[in-house]
Amino acid sequence: MKSIIVLTAALLGASAASAVTISGANGAPDPGPVPGLTLALDFDGYQATGFSWSGALQTSCVNQPGVAAMPAGGSSCFGYLGTPVPATATLSTPDLASISFYWGSIDTYNSIQVLGAGGAVIGTFTGGALPPSNGNQTAADTNRRVTLAAGAGQVITGLVFTTTGVAFEFDSFYADSAITGQGIPEPASWAMLIAGFGMVGAARRRQNLVVSA
Repeated sequence: MKSIIVLTAALLGASAASAVTISGANGAPDPGPVPGLTLALDFDGYQATGFSWSGALQTSCVNQPGVAAMPAGGSSCFGYLGTPVPATATLSTPDLASISFYWGSIDTYNSIQVLGAGGAVIGTFTGGALPPSNGNQTAADTNRRVTLAAGAGQVITGLVFTTTGVAFEFDSFYADSAITGQGIPEPASWAMLIAGFGMVGAARRRQNLVVSA
């Protein structure tokens, strides 16, 4: 049975002024993102422009539905932090209004910092605030699709994942642009946009030549 979680950064130990909200749905496997978000990166070969990792990120590919951070759709690779601990990895992003990912086998020793403009921490969320937080790899209530949303006048520019225990698993990041309010364009879409701009520029140059003549 799926359940919805809606928590604020203040409730999870962050400043009330941060106005970062976390919401989501329990599920093993991944119940998928809310409508309006577009795939930004996964661990099966897709990573949109402007997203990058640094730190102790590791990846694993298994074929065990409902285990760890197994995403919806049968995809088998996920990212994680593991030994030696403590381990930290940072996901840098373009300016975002919201970002969603699948959080696998939630444990009390998992934590996330949400970065805002200039890299400032605007919210902190811990696995312990999402009980039972016992690391169960198959139970719906310890494997969750979560969405982090920035408050009014703020943007999300990255996430810092930290574990002080056995592991922290995550996968299938979806995002919504804070600038356009629409999904992140895929590489093919960027190419089409650039080609379109080029065609508009060429048309204007031809028009100017006709006027000059």
